[in-house]
Amino acid sequence: MNTTTRIEAVNSMLAMIGASPVSSLSGSTSADVAMAESTLDEVSREVQSGGWHYNREYEVSLVPDDSKYIYLGNNVLRVDVEPANSTDTSSTTSSYIDPVQRGNRLYDKKEHTYEFTQTVKATVIYGLDWDELPQPIKTYIAMRAGRIFCDRTVGAGSNQSGPHSFNMISEHQALVAVRNWDAEMADNTIFDHWDVYRVINRTGQPNSI
Repeated sequence: MNTTTRIEAVNSMLAMIGASPVSSLSGSTSADVAMAESTLDEVSREVQSGGWHYNREYEVSLVPDDSKYIYLGNNVLRVDVEPANSTDTSSTTSSYIDPVQRGNRLYDKKEHTYEFTQTVKATVIYGLDWDELPQPIKTYIAMRAGRIFCDRTVGAGSNQSGPHSFNMISEHQALVAVRNWDAEMADNTIFDHWDVYRVINRTGQPNSI
């Protein structure tokens, strides 16, 4: 059995407003199909930006180019530079730099410059294309996008027993399922939480973006 395809996700969204399914997403499409695709992409970015085990990579080396700029890929949704665990000024996670993401580059707030003289190691959240997403994430994105699409097209209305209410229940169930799946995949412990990490390592505030 294959995972949910993009066209299946769009057709499930169209079904929420009583529209007919489509056999292709290429070429000339109706306004409803175009809006459904746009909403699906919007929600995919939103959900993936939260960071999950499948799209979070640790200790990624971000290397300055010949101009000393650190450019981020188009699929980079978030960058989190880990708090310093050393007083060494040459450390790539040193408190002597304070990198934040501005556009598609890193900016050092402490030195007020886009220029870096050393590699910066960070935790990076990547945005993946639909075909690369795990099934639990696909299900949640499709359910959330469908609810938002239906609300925008038909309207949430004041009748709590209507489509909006049922769609909200399905979306919540999908969120619970994806959180449980993510926890199983990540094998998290209490030591993965920043508050615990800060106490154990006796560091200050996190240098995060």
